[in-house]
Amino acid sequence: MAEEVIRNLVVRVVNSLVDLAMKEVNYIRKCPENVAKLKDELQNLKDMREKVQQQIDIANGKGDNLITGVEEWVKKADTEISKAEEFLKEEANAKKTCFKIGLCGNWGTLYHYSKKATKNVPSLLDHQVRGRDYVSFISVDTPAPGPLEVYQNKNLDDILTQNSALGDIITAIEDESKQIIGIYGIGGVGKTTLAMEVSAIVKHLFAAVAFTTVSQTVSVEKIQKDIGDATKRIMKGEKILIILDDVWEMVDLEKFCIPCGINHMNCKILLTSRSESVCEKMNAHKICVHALPEKEAWILFKRVVGEEVERDAHLKRVAMKVAEECGGLPLFLKAVGNALKHKSIEDWDKALTRLQEHAPTRIDTEIGKAFTRLKLSYDFLDNEARLCFLLCSMFNEDREICLEDLVLYAVGLAKFHGLKSMEDARQRVEDAVKILTSSGLLLKLDNKEYTKMHDVVRDVALLIASESDGKSIFLVDAGKGLTEWLPRKNELESYTGISLMGNMISKLPNYELHLPHLDIFLIQRNHELPMFSDELIQGMKEVRVLDMSWCENQPLPQSFKFLIKLRTLNLQGNKSLHDISILAEMQVLEILILDYTGIKEIPQEIAPGVISKLWRLEELLIGFKWVPEGIYERIVEIMKLSKLTYLALHVPRFDVIPEGFNPRKLKGFFIQIGGSLEYFYHAANLKRGHLVIETHNVEIPFLKWLKQLTEASFNELEYIRLYSCYNVSCLVDTTNWDQFHSSKHLGEGKIKDKFFGKLKHLYLEYLFGLELLWKCPDQYISLSNLVTLNIYSCHKLVKVFPVSVAQGLVNLQNLDIRLCSSLEEVIWDGDEETSKSETELSENIVFRSLAKINLFVSGRLERFYSGHSTIKYPSLVDVHIYVCPSMKMWGPGIHETPKLKFVASKFPNDDAVRNVQLDGPDATINDAVNKIYEEERVIRVV
Repeated sequence: MAEEVIRNLVVRVVNSLVDLAMKEVNYIRKCPENVAKLKDELQNLKDMREKVQQQIDIANGKGDNLITGVEEWVKKADTEISKAEEFLKEEANAKKTCFKIGLCGNWGTLYHYSKKATKNVPSLLDHQVRGRDYVSFISVDTPAPGPLEVYQNKNLDDILTQNSALGDIITAIEDESKQIIGIYGIGGVGKTTLAMEVSAIVKHLFAAVAFTTVSQTVSVEKIQKDIGDATKRIMKGEKILIILDDVWEMVDLEKFCIPCGINHMNCKILLTSRSESVCEKMNAHKICVHALPEKEAWILFKRVVGEEVERDAHLKRVAMKVAEECGGLPLFLKAVGNALKHKSIEDWDKALTRLQEHAPTRIDTEIGKAFTRLKLSYDFLDNEARLCFLLCSMFNEDREICLEDLVLYAVGLAKFHGLKSMEDARQRVEDAVKILTSSGLLLKLDNKEYTKMHDVVRDVALLIASESDGKSIFLVDAGKGLTEWLPRKNELESYTGISLMGNMISKLPNYELHLPHLDIFLIQRNHELPMFSDELIQGMKEVRVLDMSWCENQPLPQSFKFLIKLRTLNLQGNKSLHDISILAEMQVLEILILDYTGIKEIPQEIAPGVISKLWRLEELLIGFKWVPEGIYERIVEIMKLSKLTYLALHVPRFDVIPEGFNPRKLKGFFIQIGGSLEYFYHAANLKRGHLVIETHNVEIPFLKWLKQLTEASFNELEYIRLYSCYNVSCLVDTTNWDQFHSSKHLGEGKIKDKFFGKLKHLYLEYLFGLELLWKCPDQYISLSNLVTLNIYSCHKLVKVFPVSVAQGLVNLQNLDIRLCSSLEEVIWDGDEETSKSETELSENIVFRSLAKINLFVSGRLERFYSGHSTIKYPSLVDVHIYVCPSMKMWGPGIHETPKLKFVASKFPNDDAVRNVQLDGPDATINDAVNKIYEEERVIRVV
């Protein structure tokens, strides 16, 4: 018996060895065949790359936007082609050498090149599979510019002066013979407000409205970015309104790529300026905005402060005089009115006295008038709002100011009394900005993470800073085009803040400056900035905040150790920065930003145990392009920092992350595995305070890691983006999770125990192995907070949501599914385990927030939902169905879309977009989808 077992074992071993030997021999025998196969696939990829590039050129010529991933595919194709061509060149040279020396039968050479050719072929084939979707469909129509915040200021109702100007502007815009309309008037008179109100009224006349601020320091790149999509649409013949705000001198519209002239009368330009001559030089139809007369100024002022001023005769008399002192300018009427609202009569009397005082004689008359009025509003602010107000003045004129920057600076300055944490600081900054906005001292923007300061208000803020106790406290030369900064030694000794951001400074003092009071030094975005000299650093030992982000600095000098009070240090984007060893000396540092620097390794000087000495560190952003020596140990050390609340970490590989990595104690973390550092910088700041995981072009044991994170922070995630993770078959698989099925984990099935309970944004892109979103009972999935779902190129995905989960998508706004070749339906009735109660609940589904649905290039997609439930879409206004030839209907049930006017469609090899109308009160989305199917079927037959 034993002999038989041994004999069988020997036979199997021998057979295996023979098979292995034959495989190796075949490499030699089939060398010409394997190399020829590589050449064929290389040519196939070249042909595909050329076709895709042709489609890209066509799309760019039409001004269409490219779909996600196509440009990256072309770059990767170039890499694959270059690699294969290099191999074939090497193989050909080796063959020539063999013939030359009579060794063409060299088995070693044949074996080497045959095996290498065989291994290179799958990579070429794989990239061709990924490129199939791009050959015929690589772009979408250029979207309308982002929604412009249009505030129709009801406080201006019945203000005849403003309404008269408003009517004149609208009449000029409606006049087909006028292309450029110029609004001019003094600062604070309300030109921008009028322009935005006009856009709200006339937007129905245009396909889109685009807005940009020109400012004194013109940034062509920024302006082109703001209006780029709009200019493309002008070239396609669409009627577009472009608003150029705050124009200080004549500008060349061609530099901004704005088509105008007799051949582009579909483009209307509305500009605002303080100068009438600017309007004249630009051949604009001029409209002057005058200050409000006394009666109208009082009406507006009273609407700001409230009707209570009418109840006391003395208060009314004082209030009317205060309003008169505002010079009929809405900016001042609002700022002063908000400052005095609900104040005592004594405060009103003091305010009037101050307004009647003369402004500093050394300043411009117009600014002087603004100073006395806005300084009054400033003085009524609390200390934290004052600090944020003055910090905003340190930024470039008309710059959109990120609230996160204000947080970094405020924390570093330690001016917030009793501050508990970074989150506390963020809340205080947010509250201060709300106060400043309601007071008219800051402007409200669409993006709540940013604010902006009116140029007149900024001028006043800088004056306020310079009038503190008769000493200058801020030197602000931001965005002035400076190429060098060489002040005299004792010239700046009274300053507490210096801002040189946004210049082109390439020369700094190599001598010591006397800066005994300097708290904050902002010198970011000077791309040729040299590193500070030891002498300069010696003179600024008191500095607490230093922002050197996006400068091309060299290694930090050893003299940095003398900055013993430095609490906030921003070195973000300094690609030339490779050495940060000196940071080990900076033990009071609280905020350190190192992402997108040139750091390739953690220096030996920062040995194990040094990071733990930075015990005050609360926030850290750091990304690594390579795996530096010691990174594993440093991450473990970072996670042990007792005060750390936010960590943004980029690593190139999954195995760099320590086993047991648990971000539970953090209030926010962003971890990106793979992908570019450029993206990491952008995303980490955008999603700060969220719990985020992203992966890019890496294979990771994703399910294993999620199993680990489930008991940590996975259910706290707000944002997930998986990109090119080929081995991910689903996001959650609890099939073999014993602890998942325990009562301890499941509890009573409350929302806090469900997967994805806090998830807001989910992006799944190029997951070729993705078959399902989850493998667990549907009752343990909650997507109630999901706002955005994007699924691109997931070719094994057949269905997306079971109806029992879909009914919980109450906050979903955007659903975008593209290039999923196996997709058959988006919503399905679920498996047999769906309970009767769940089925009953699903009989009437309401997607209350869903506004946009995109379904692109899904050949097997037959319908959106195959069940018979009634689905209501009260907010749906935008549906695009592009190249879905199998889609005959939206679904057999009742689908109510009260706001949907049409369904946009596009057919294969046809660039035209067809809008299929929902005509008549009884028309349904099913009618539109069926019409699209029939039209496409006819085209295919023809």
